[in-house]
Amino acid sequence: MISTTRPLHLGVAFTLLLGCSSTGDQPQQSAGSTGSITGAGGASTSTAGVGGSGGVSASTAASGGGASATSGSGASTSASGASSSSGSGGAVSVMPIKHIVVIVKENHTFDNYFGTFPGAEGITDCKLKNGTVPCPHAPDTSRDLCHTHDCALTDWNHGQMNGWEDSTGSNQNGDHLAWAQFHESDIPNYWAYAKTFTLGDHFFSNVLGPSFPGHTFVLAAQAGWAAGNPPTDPTHPYWGCDEYAWDKIDVHQNGTCQIASVAPCFNIPSIPDVLPIGIDWKFYGSNFYVLSDIWSMFNAIKPIRNGAGWSKVVNVKTFADDIANHQLPNVTWVVNQDLNDEHPGIGSVCKGENWTVDHINLLMNSEYWKDTAILFTMDDFGGWADHVPPPRQYGCDGATPYGLGFRLPLIVISPYARPGFVFKEVAEQASIPKFIETVFGAPALSTLDPAAQDGQANDLMNAFDFNQAPLPPLVLPTRSCN
Repeated sequence: MISTTRPLHLGVAFTLLLGCSSTGDQPQQSAGSTGSITGAGGASTSTAGVGGSGGVSASTAASGGGASATSGSGASTSASGASSSSGSGGAVSVMPIKHIVVIVKENHTFDNYFGTFPGAEGITDCKLKNGTVPCPHAPDTSRDLCHTHDCALTDWNHGQMNGWEDSTGSNQNGDHLAWAQFHESDIPNYWAYAKTFTLGDHFFSNVLGPSFPGHTFVLAAQAGWAAGNPPTDPTHPYWGCDEYAWDKIDVHQNGTCQIASVAPCFNIPSIPDVLPIGIDWKFYGSNFYVLSDIWSMFNAIKPIRNGAGWSKVVNVKTFADDIANHQLPNVTWVVNQDLNDEHPGIGSVCKGENWTVDHINLLMNSEYWKDTAILFTMDDFGGWADHVPPPRQYGCDGATPYGLGFRLPLIVISPYARPGFVFKEVAEQASIPKFIETVFGAPALSTLDPAAQDGQANDLMNAFDFNQAPLPPLVLPTRSCN
């Protein structure tokens, strides 16, 4: 069975290192499979690993940008410069989206942020094992809640969604913190984006677990079958290929209940491997507290960490410069991993929202707004309750599933997002790579490694109307925080 040892979340590790106290989550890892692959435009070989789905995985330099047929709600094909797409607004001859920006923050469920949002599947009376309680009002800063794979299984309780009472720290002195919700007045700018553009209320994490798999899925549509986090040493708080040689992570081998303990440095393909020639990318990350290093989950993807692609993992401070200098890549991830990441036990949600707004305002005020799609979401559930059961399980068994996890917020911000729309189709973290592939005509990662879940994931196309009059930017003020 999976270890119940609870390593520290990176942020918590550093608060401990700096003399503060906080409870943390835990890291774990997974690995790729064995063989060689041929991508869209060239061959690449892989080295042996553990934890892939039994297919092939490696880094491949894809080229050509052939058409990609998509599944999910809106069928769509595209090539790198032009695409035909059918979303809610019918066919268009040229894909108007040229830039995709993925913003990933930390540790909140849909109910926690948007449980009272008009028209969304929310809740105001929170479910306990023997009844309900009015969902409490969430504080701007709070203690961390257990969100390991083990705690997630407890919370999920075989789909009954009432196990939070048995999770560490969920209800201290009767505060029912795990069921607490933020109101519109607490996160008014997130609600403004959701009301103006599109809010997804059936967007699920791909794993019942914490940060490591969640962050990896938005890059690779898989996490090498890892369900938790790797261990973290407060004096060496790196995840992935830069961990100590003795650090291991438990993985469900090929999605089964067979557990292997492997290094968290996976030989798996990721989105940069399949992007057509001419479609560039960067990962904009933050310095990890007092370290000079940039935190990125690409650290755990061996072909990127140990290849030329690592040069594209840069400080988020250069995001504004690249916009101003007309150098924003086509595909970018913008990820904060410091006091503004909204992680409970570390920072303020108000300050985290301001950080997000500052970066979105840069896009709103730029030449890029006209052809950009911004996807805002969370890495994992953070221990907060959600009342909607995950609709899919695959691999392993009913006791320890590796399937969809809890709902996360998804806000789709674009001139072509359907205005004031609640997108109710089931989607998942693997839908983000699927959307990137669809827009740019890239082959599915699942064609390179069957562990990748993008092949069956919703492509998010029905969250857009590419025939509507483009929506204007929504430049928002930041707020004064306590």
